Amino acid sequence: MTVRSLLSPMKGWRTILAWILLVPLPVEANAVDPSPISAETRVSQREVTVGDIVTYSIIVRHDAGIQVAPPNPTPHFKKGFEYVDQGTAGPLTVKGQQEQTFWFKFRADRVGFYNLPEIPVGFTVPAPDDPSQIIPGTLQAPKAEIIIRSVLFIDEQAEDIKDIKPIIGAGLNWPKYLKRIVAGLAVLLIGAGLYWWFLPRKKSPAAAARIPDIKPHEIALAELDQLLARKLLASGRFREHYFELSEIFRRYLGALWSIPALDWTTEEIHDYLSRHRDTDPELQRTILALLPETDQVKFAKATVALNTAYRHVDSVREFIRITTPKEKPEIQETTPTAA
Repeated sequence: MTVRSLLSPMKGWRTILAWILLVPLPVEANAVDPSPISAETRVSQREVTVGDIVTYSIIVRHDAGIQVAPPNPTPHFKKGFEYVDQGTAGPLTVKGQQEQTFWFKFRADRVGFYNLPEIPVGFTVPAPDDPSQIIPGTLQAPKAEIIIRSVLFIDEQAEDIKDIKPIIGAGLNWPKYLKRIVAGLAVLLIGAGLYWWFLPRKKSPAAAARIPDIKPHEIALAELDQLLARKLLASGRFREHYFELSEIFRRYLGALWSIPALDWTTEEIHDYLSRHRDTDPELQRTILALLPETDQVKFAKATVALNTAYRHVDSVREFIRITTPKEKPEIQETTPTAA
């Protein structure tokens, strides 16, 4: 065997290796830095039936230093859904960013196709040149779709439902029940006679005791006193305190203007006030300041100082005092005396 015969195979392998080195290999592009803040929309079930619970979530990922305000998609669920509950999860650290989840639970109530629009998410960021200054911004959470189907007709098929047989009548055996019917009628007549005989006679209207008419502002002020007597703030039960304070305030607003304030959202009450210009602007500012602050503690579990919580109670009490209708003085009739 010659040296040339040994080098021939090695020459072929070197040629293949040279081609491998010369062919350009795909190079991974530089990873794009994630956006400082982004939003994602999730729905637990896209297709549900009437009565099912749907969880709608908005997931916000952002850099440190960005403050996110809780979004409010509830107005877009008014038709076809019933509000159940809401809450937050996080923040968690995911790939160097903070991740917050705002979830809302609704009960499917009406059959149909629902195209939920983009939901605005407010946030604030510190200014690059002056971190003490805050710059507000708004982010749009993506759209979502939910289909509600009937529990009776899924996919418009009802092959397992069949017509029932017609009702077959049966005659009553009168002789068998005649004695019982007569005895029952006799007992009823005797009982009616005894009731009429011993029935207490009604007193004249002048002698009847008059039930005092309790005004809405009196009820609200008494409820505020009962709330403070429970000392929920002293025991650290701020969220329970604010739930009851909000109900007292909303119940009084409903009685004051004859509106369902307990069932309306803060945005609906704001729309009502904007349509009724005759409301005192100072009262409007008080309402629009109190309701969002109570919502922050109720739903976003925001923390407040103890003196601030007592100040909110005083604000509600002062609002009730200002809006209490003034009682008209009674005019006593006098008979003219003869000259």
